[in-house]
Amino acid sequence: MPLHLLPEQVIQRAALLPAFPAVVKDVLRTLDDEAASLSSLTDLISKDPVITARVFSFANAAAAAGRGRREVRDIQVALSLIGMAKLREIVLTVSIAEFSRVCRMDRNFWRHSVAVGVATQELARVGQFSADIALVCGLLHDIGALWMARCQPLEFQMVRNSMGADPNLDIIAAERRHFGVDHCWIGAVLARAWELPEPLILAVAHHHDPEPPLDKLAAATHVGEVLANALNLASHGRARVRHLSAEACALLGLDWSQDMSFLFGRIEARVRHLGRFFD
Repeated sequence: MPLHLLPEQVIQRAALLPAFPAVVKDVLRTLDDEAASLSSLTDLISKDPVITARVFSFANAAAAAGRGRREVRDIQVALSLIGMAKLREIVLTVSIAEFSRVCRMDRNFWRHSVAVGVATQELARVGQFSADIALVCGLLHDIGALWMARCQPLEFQMVRNSMGADPNLDIIAAERRHFGVDHCWIGAVLARAWELPEPLILAVAHHHDPEPPLDKLAAATHVGEVLANALNLASHGRARVRHLSAEACALLGLDWSQDMSFLFGRIEARVRHLGRFFD
């Protein structure tokens, strides 16, 4: 019998998860702040040694590429080298990576999340909307599956067993069979409880079925996951999206009859680059 979960039950059992990184919400708030500067984000990272270490890694890589001879050790110099966009990317990626690690999800889950985050972000540039919120949305799109694995491990394993026995079984159908709901619905409940932006909540809820009316963030998250799977950027086959929404592609201005090799190349290169720093 399926569980038939209610939103209150999802939130109550989310106590088994570590606290959602407050720094992610802090960074999201700076996206709407016209006066936000590098110094305004310095305080967010100065007390986090993991984030600081990644900032220095990126800064020294940038310095080496520019034939810099001295190791970068000053945080302000590091921030000036990498810039606001890269700083946000580091803070968001490190924070959510650590959240996944503490939740004890396997490496493939994290690799898939990064691949979808990067693909969604690149599609945001094509569709001309916020690349930062697109990255967060891609990184968090499967947060409901993380809840399933941590809070209801028996049912989660039953889903995996069902899909192993029937390779044609869709992940959404398998989850509804055992949970009464799917990971998209659970993810949206969690995102709302964490007070994340409403467009992000809706994108998490509909990344497997972006039905009109939909916005660009939901469209990009859906297409981003399809591309991450199609390009074989991570081994996460159980949750493959089985279709590509024509409406989502049209909303983003994607024309697959055109040469998309540049877009695909950027996504693949950036996923490899991030993997080198964050794996």
